[in-house]
Amino acid sequence: MTDYEKRIQARADDIRRLLSESGDFLDWFEAANLSLALLNDTVVSSHPLVSSIRDALEKGDYNRALSAARAVVRLHDSNGLSNPRLEIAHEIEGDLLAIAQQQVEGAERVSDSGKKTLLLAVAAFLAGAALEDGLRRLCESSGLAYDAQK
Repeated sequence: MTDYEKRIQARADDIRRLLSESGDFLDWFEAANLSLALLNDTVVSSHPLVSSIRDALEKGDYNRALSAARAVVRLHDSNGLSNPRLEIAHEIEGDLLAIAQQQVEGAERVSDSGKKTLLLAVAAFLAGAALEDGLRRLCESSGLAYDAQK
């Protein structure tokens, strides 16, 4: 299990625990908000349950918020919260950052300043590409407009 999968599992376990506890206002509110975070980190904010949970929270609808949080846990348990595009993006970004790290380590080993500069430039480019992709997905998941050309 990757670190990402462990974090997602831990969040689902927290939601499950909150749903089984006393059921006071803070528990259901926290469970609903953790469910939103879990959805955002797995299937992004366009999932139908996101609007359902947000609406329930805005209206203070305890039963709908709990039902939606239970649905999120149920989907998680049945592997229904996977987003192949997001998984691929995470894998590509991880690969880009690993290569960037190798370039930095290579730069630390060479004494030729020209080679060092080139290796560091490649590392910066790759890290920037990973950052740009992450920021683009963050804007999309938050519904923020951005100019892809800039």
